[in-house]
Amino acid sequence: MRLMGKLAAGAAIVAGLSLSGTRAEARAAWQQSAPARARASSEKSRCGSRQDVEAALGRSSALMDAARYQDVIDVLQSSGGLKCDARVSLLLAGALEGTGDLRKAEETLERAHVAWPSNTSIAASLAREYLAGGDVDKAVGALKEFHVTTATPPQEMEEGVVVYLAGHRLVPAQAVAEVAYKSNPSLHFLLLLANVLQLEGRYKDVNLLLGGKRKEYGSSPEFLITAAESEYDAMLYDAARADLEGAIALNRDSYQAHYLLGNVLVAQGDASQAAAEYQAAIRLAPDKPRTYYQLALISRAKQDDAGEEQLLEQALAVDPHYAPANCEMGRIRIGQHRLAEAVDRLNLAVEYNPQIEQAYYLLARAYAGLGEKEKSDDMVKRYTTIRAANRRSSVDQHKGQLGAEETAAP
Repeated sequence: MRLMGKLAAGAAIVAGLSLSGTRAEARAAWQQSAPARARASSEKSRCGSRQDVEAALGRSSALMDAARYQDVIDVLQSSGGLKCDARVSLLLAGALEGTGDLRKAEETLERAHVAWPSNTSIAASLAREYLAGGDVDKAVGALKEFHVTTATPPQEMEEGVVVYLAGHRLVPAQAVAEVAYKSNPSLHFLLLLANVLQLEGRYKDVNLLLGGKRKEYGSSPEFLITAAESEYDAMLYDAARADLEGAIALNRDSYQAHYLLGNVLVAQGDASQAAAEYQAAIRLAPDKPRTYYQLALISRAKQDDAGEEQLLEQALAVDPHYAPANCEMGRIRIGQHRLAEAVDRLNLAVEYNPQIEQAYYLLARAYAGLGEKEKSDDMVKRYTTIRAANRRSSVDQHKGQLGAEETAAP
């Protein structure tokens, strides 16, 4: 979601967006030294009156609603409030984005972030811009002083969670999600918190969290799907199946429900019905490589090599970077004694997912078959290292789960 999504309803910014402490933050930023106080005096002389700035914001909001972005830019740049009110920078950045000038929009937010580093609106907007541009590290860095309270606008908290998750910062993501749900106890923020906990491997906590909300939200497909994910992780397959079948009864067009039900049915040994669910999922979302991959594994179990390879090719046609399909294709090529092709596939797998330990194991076999002992030995070492790291991660996750249980115990 780009900045325009937040600023399209411009009137809400003027009337409802409370940028907490903007004037106080500006004063604090300039009062750190005598030269800063001198600059503050100079800046104040260039600020328009509060009445003029509010009027400019009001006019700009109406213009934003009419998509008159250049007029918004003209009004705000002449208002005298750009260095004095964070709302002006937010609205100006939105207008610049509306004209297609993403670089200037980002620069406007960057300057505002320097002036008001603790302003959550500025930080969340800048982080979202960085994330949309693919720079996850800068997006996370923009949230360095992102401190939310129950008064923080909910959309800003959600944006913070999304950025933290993209940067694999699960602890701050959980902290923000908890505040978001506390201040906005809705299904949306309940599931946001549940999803963060699931990524932390805390499926038992999710089961407890959602278990008490079934009467309230049990008719929501999204609620049932989220609950089923944690039940699946806890190997409560009957419960997960019931919830997913309930979700599908409520919404037959849910890709996620059909896909997850396929996983549950595989775990229960019902490969035929699982294949039917995966095929339904593909009809709903043919651009998901993981569904073809899961169907390919069913073909493998049936020793249908041609069928498996065809499905893997379909997965890679959708996404050539999909590591599991490249890894499995490499395994097939080893079995066909096409070792050079296997090496190519397996190297792609580890390039796209360096943690996929099976690919290193298979590479060691392929290189050994090609007589390249040094490369084979190197892959054995890398396999051992990655396997140990993955096991440590699993143990640490389990310890975190145990710690959460102990904390929650009476």
